[in-house]
Amino acid sequence: MAAEHDPHNAERHKQWYDDDLTEVNEPMRRLLETYSKVEPNKVVEHVNDLRARGFAANPYPCIGHYRFLTLTLPTHPLYPHILSRLISSPSALFLDLGCCFGQDLRQLVADGVPSSQLIGLDIESYLIKLGYDFFLDRATLRSRFLVADIFKGATQGAPWTELEELKADVLHCSAFFHLFPLPDQIRSAKNIAKLVRMGGVIVGRQSGSTKPSEVPAIKPGSTSFRHDVDTFRRLWDEVGEATGTIWTVDGTLDHVGMIGGKNTVEDENSRRMLFTVTRVG
Repeated sequence: MAAEHDPHNAERHKQWYDDDLTEVNEPMRRLLETYSKVEPNKVVEHVNDLRARGFAANPYPCIGHYRFLTLTLPTHPLYPHILSRLISSPSALFLDLGCCFGQDLRQLVADGVPSSQLIGLDIESYLIKLGYDFFLDRATLRSRFLVADIFKGATQGAPWTELEELKADVLHCSAFFHLFPLPDQIRSAKNIAKLVRMGGVIVGRQSGSTKPSEVPAIKPGSTSFRHDVDTFRRLWDEVGEATGTIWTVDGTLDHVGMIGGKNTVEDENSRRMLFTVTRVG
């Protein structure tokens, strides 16, 4: 979920910081109460404190707008298959790229997946630390969390090269591609492609558009490309040609999670895009 930002632009960041919550949505409240054992009357305070600490260090819209409270992986149509695949095969590996606080990873554990099969990766080590504080599981969680730059790929050595050797059966990559212009999306996808084994899937959600194009991004003077399903499919065709792999792409566009309003990077064409990218060759 991480994005580039200017930590000195306090005025600009104010538009990404909602008022404190007075209630926490399901299923996040249930996850915090049952998995993390946070007392029901302390859930709201717990969430607001985590959001304040996270935004102070990493002023991203996804943190300021509380989007991390939306557990997106369980809403993906492939989620029942993902659970079955991970639970039935002890060797199956799940990798969460741009894991932020590791919220979707914790939901997998709550739903019965052994935590030792799960790996989270983010470029911001502090967000990973806050994830342990958020879910109160530093002593019990057996998942690995790694710090690496998706754009650097194998040039940064371990742990990225270790991930290329391991290869994931399921790779979750939400709220990442839509942060960058199309050439950068292609460059990062070429690295991501090397992390998925034959028959493996890449699943996620991102901001899409009914009119695919470069749009102004959150960093002044920069752009990001918003896809529809066809343009996202063409991206993976190009990645496949460059990496000697073959991919199929399925996806949908809907209005779920759209905030709207003048203080966001959304417009009337904005949609949520759910996608499944399967390695078939």
